[in-house]
Amino acid sequence: MSVTTPLEKSPKPNLHILMVEDSPEDFELVLDELSKSGLNLSFKRVETEAELIGELQWHPPDLVFSDHSCAAFDSFAVLDRVRTYAGDVPFILVTGALGEGLLVKALDHGVEDWVSKDRLRELLPAVLRALRLSDERHRMRLLELERDRLRAELAGLRSKQRLEFFLPICASCKKIRDENNEWQSLEDFFLSHHGIRFTHGLCLDCLKDCYRNMGMLPPLDE
Repeated sequence: MSVTTPLEKSPKPNLHILMVEDSPEDFELVLDELSKSGLNLSFKRVETEAELIGELQWHPPDLVFSDHSCAAFDSFAVLDRVRTYAGDVPFILVTGALGEGLLVKALDHGVEDWVSKDRLRELLPAVLRALRLSDERHRMRLLELERDRLRAELAGLRSKQRLEFFLPICASCKKIRDENNEWQSLEDFFLSHHGIRFTHGLCLDCLKDCYRNMGMLPPLDE
């Protein structure tokens, strides 16, 4: 059975919470606690896997609460469905006492927080914390998407530049014709257009030819 409950603070809630809970009494306790928060909320309670998946698909929540052990399935199964159908929406366990090992396992599985049903005053801080972390993750994803877009754009520009940018160069003296149809030495062209200065030296082959022309090496046919 599913139950939808808007808190009476506002006719247009801006934060929708989906709760997997098979105890109507515990659900009411959670409602009573969060009704003191002043937040603009609505709640939906579900008990079965089919109800959960339907809500995740058709009415995506901003936050999910789950008891650890419902009659139908445990919180690990709930979390798996949430991650499958609603991505990384914040997930908080609202349940009875958990052993340390089970709590560590829950956190390792991606549960954002845990609140004991006998300490519901801790629920609001947990909600605010989870929402803040969710906002930070969202901003990080946007930054990463923008970074990837810029990288792809830069790679495309570089590829286009490699494919379409040709320099007219004299096959004999190696001067380059610029956009004004004037011929410049290679050194002057790169300095004026790209700020690149060349240092000069001789490669090994030219060095040998130079020394040979100076009579300091034997001719090639000797």
